[in-house]
Order: sequence, then structure tokens, then C-alpha cells
Amino acid sequence: MPEELLQIVIDNREQAPWGFPGHLAKVSWGTLNAGDYALAGDKRFAIERKSLDDFLGTISTGWDRFCREIDRMDAADFPAKVVIVEGNFEACCFRQDAATGGGLLPPDHRHFNLTPQFVTRRIAELTMRGVSVLFAGNASYAAAVALKILLVRHEDLENEQQD
Repeated sequence: MPEELLQIVIDNREQAPWGFPGHLAKVSWGTLNAGDYALAGDKRFAIERKSLDDFLGTISTGWDRFCREIDRMDAADFPAKVVIVEGNFEACCFRQDAATGGGLLPPDHRHFNLTPQFVTRRIAELTMRGVSVLFAGNASYAAAVALKILLVRHEDLENEQQD
């Protein structure tokens, strides 16, 4: 746990930013070369935030653009590449119909033409490119996961400075 407040930078393009506890983090806005959330002064790590619908659009119609962003992270020698999705994995692929005793229905998102095979293939491709895709359930949980990752990144940076 850092002794001082984490200095978190939120990318200016974020439309519905996560909130962080004021006793742990001070938030500012700025332009990030990659990702949506980073520690102030850290040019080698950021977290990419996605709503479920945005994630599905990114892995389909936005795939080429997203691969270019991953390439920028690789070029900057990011120690990790993290995407936090504000949704559940199951919601990407199917949902159960309680009225029919649990039969499977198409997923409840705009990208209903994406098959479970397509979604899992893209997640596998991201994994092989060194990208961790974390499904956090909702924005509150996603922010909590992001905060913990940023705390660990802060500790890593402090340890690097001491070495």
C-alpha cells in the first residue's frame, strides 16, 4: 500500500469514468497514448476500460484499430496489457430464459450476430498477444479491480526505483 495517494490519470476521451476512493487516489485528466487509466508519469502501463458492448464491438468491427493500440503498448514495452470489461463473460455469448426453464437465448447486446466461438477465439488471440481480458461484472467492480492493479503497479515502480 502506498504511503501517499495514488496519482491516477484518466484519459480525456473517457465518457463515464470510474470513481476511486479519495483516501487512496487523486484523479486528474490527461491524454494517454494507450489505455484509459494510468499512474501519473508512467508511460509504460495503462488499463483499457470497456463496457460489454464496447468490448464486443472492439473485437469485431474495431479489431484492426485495437490491434494497433496493442502494437503501441508492445512498442512502449508495457510489462502487462490489461482490458477490464464491465460485464460478465456469459453475457457475451448467451443468456438463459427463466420462462422456459433455462433454455438458451441469444445474448442481450447489440452484437447478437457474434457467436460464442468467435468471442472465445478473439479472447484467445488477445491472450496470445499478452493481453489479459478481465470480466468484472459491472463498473463498480471494474473500478475496484483497476485500483488494485494500479496499486500493484505503483509498488512495482517504487521497487524499481530502490534497485
